[in-house]
Amino acid sequence: MTGQTIQCVVMFADVAGSTAMYENLGDVEARGRISKALNSLISICKRHKGTLVKTIGDEILVTFGDVDLSLIAARAMQEAMEDDRSLETVGLSIRVGMHYGPVIREENDIYGDTVNVAARVVEMTKARQVLCTHDIKSLIHSGELSYKTRQYDRIKVKGKEENLEIYTFIWEQESEITNFATSNITNPFKLGKEGGLMLTYNLKVTKMDLNSGALHLGRGKDCNLLVFGDLISRYHAIIDVRRGKYVLRDQSTNGTYVRTLDGENFFLRQDELTLFGSGVISLGRDIDRNQDNLIYYSCD
Repeated sequence: MTGQTIQCVVMFADVAGSTAMYENLGDVEARGRISKALNSLISICKRHKGTLVKTIGDEILVTFGDVDLSLIAARAMQEAMEDDRSLETVGLSIRVGMHYGPVIREENDIYGDTVNVAARVVEMTKARQVLCTHDIKSLIHSGELSYKTRQYDRIKVKGKEENLEIYTFIWEQESEITNFATSNITNPFKLGKEGGLMLTYNLKVTKMDLNSGALHLGRGKDCNLLVFGDLISRYHAIIDVRRGKYVLRDQSTNGTYVRTLDGENFFLRQDELTLFGSGVISLGRDIDRNQDNLIYYSCD
């Protein structure tokens, strides 16, 4: 049977950290919790005119005919996972990756390059994050949704000559860090006007550009940016320039915390993150518990 070709949003929503949940709760309880969570996500998608294609393990594949509704659904799904009043979502978080384009619908499945790209996008997505491609960004009608969509990275996709532009959709409300940044007269985030990457620590500014070598952060005496603290490793983290982006790489025991100006939170342990926009970096200690050793960054 020949399939029908349609244009749509392809969304993958994946339960993050499911392996650890199976280990901690056991197969039966973990499977039950995850199944209930996926059912909740499916219901949200259907309320926003999404069509479930299939469930793949701890992941759902959904299509949408409307770009704006797909983003609204993604936000509702993330908010549902944050609701501690619902037993099936406690301790669960999801990651959502999306792409727009032609797909071949054949019986109960979809095929094509658009599906492959969406799968590639969700692979790079972290817990509590929504990532999408420029193809989705360019079709957003709502000004509010467009404002909440910020450039995140560029990736190489097999079979495509040009790198794919990836955007992050900020689904959370503005956090306390945003209020601080806009009200403080000596706002360290404003330093990014000159371009490149600027790090502000204890009123001292460290600058990087695309020709800079690696910047080492930690309490080791030969680090480029010396930061002292009982949970900070000697060579705690490195910022590299890679493909025109500034990449923060943790190599510590206690990890590195990052919070963007838009309120997204990341925890890195032997992992890396492409820095975007402005935000705060904390070595070894959660940002909310660290008032003395915060590193403010701004990249352009």
